[in-house]
Amino acid sequence: MFTGKFKITASISIIIIVVGVIFAAVSGGLNLGIDFTGGSITTIDIKEQYDTEVVRAVLEQYDAADSPIVKAGDDNTEAIIRMKDLGNAEELQATVSDNIVAGIRETYPNAELVSIDSVGGTTSADLVRNAILAVVVACALMLVYIWIRFELFTGVAAVIALAHDVLIMIAVVAITQMQINSGFIAACLTIVGYSINNTIVIFDRIRDNQNVLRSQSFTRNGIADRSIKETLTRTINTTVTTLIMIVCLYVFGVDSIKEFSLPIIIGLLAGTYSSLFLSAPLWAVLADKAAGRKSGKAGKKKGGSKGNKGNKSKKK
Repeated sequence: MFTGKFKITASISIIIIVVGVIFAAVSGGLNLGIDFTGGSITTIDIKEQYDTEVVRAVLEQYDAADSPIVKAGDDNTEAIIRMKDLGNAEELQATVSDNIVAGIRETYPNAELVSIDSVGGTTSADLVRNAILAVVVACALMLVYIWIRFELFTGVAAVIALAHDVLIMIAVVAITQMQINSGFIAACLTIVGYSINNTIVIFDRIRDNQNVLRSQSFTRNGIADRSIKETLTRTINTTVTTLIMIVCLYVFGVDSIKEFSLPIIIGLLAGTYSSLFLSAPLWAVLADKAAGRKSGKAGKKKGGSKGNKGNKSKKK
């Protein structure tokens, strides 16, 4: 059921990733936020309850409509706006902020500028480098641990499944052109930790079933299918209960929470998909190929030894 559709399910994932790459190339790359590109964080005290759409309409005049707006302050009367870098000159950024405040005052006359904080390009570069390093180190350590705890092909399949989950998240973000900030990095690391849990549960069942089902002439594909079916209820229940909470965060949360929760939703779905349809079938494929190579080498050795015996007997 699961392993028999491996080529189809793997092709679906490859198509999504390729489409994401195409969208990113056509649109000039990912829609990076100020945590990556640099920019400013402008705080405006509006002095009363306000509608974020009014603020967004003003931002649209300066090509900053996609800037996240966070309500802050004791009574949510402050607006924190995270805008991308509009130029190297700080004076230009300050002028734009002043103009935004002037535009807001047309609806909320008591609004005033509180502060403008800059996020530099150096900080953004460090963030990207540390994020990539964190994912690579996490995957490498997981590979080593799973190799020791289970076997090499189990670790390889698990790490490939993790890479798949992160690539699917990036591809969907590229397709939707959702803005990427540090929350997206946190979401990727969260999914790496969550997805490996589902995968390890399935591989643990595979290891148990190998000892039982091999004596009944089960193939590795059969063992993988049986193990996935036995853990299917657990996988679905944990995923659905987690999704309920994350969807609620996305629906009722502010923009900064949505930037974190939407990638988590995508990653949860991708992680469940890879655990059920990719990791265990991939393990079966890799293990079967390795076993085939070993049996081929063993056959050659036996053939060679028989030939040598025949030659010796002829000489006698």
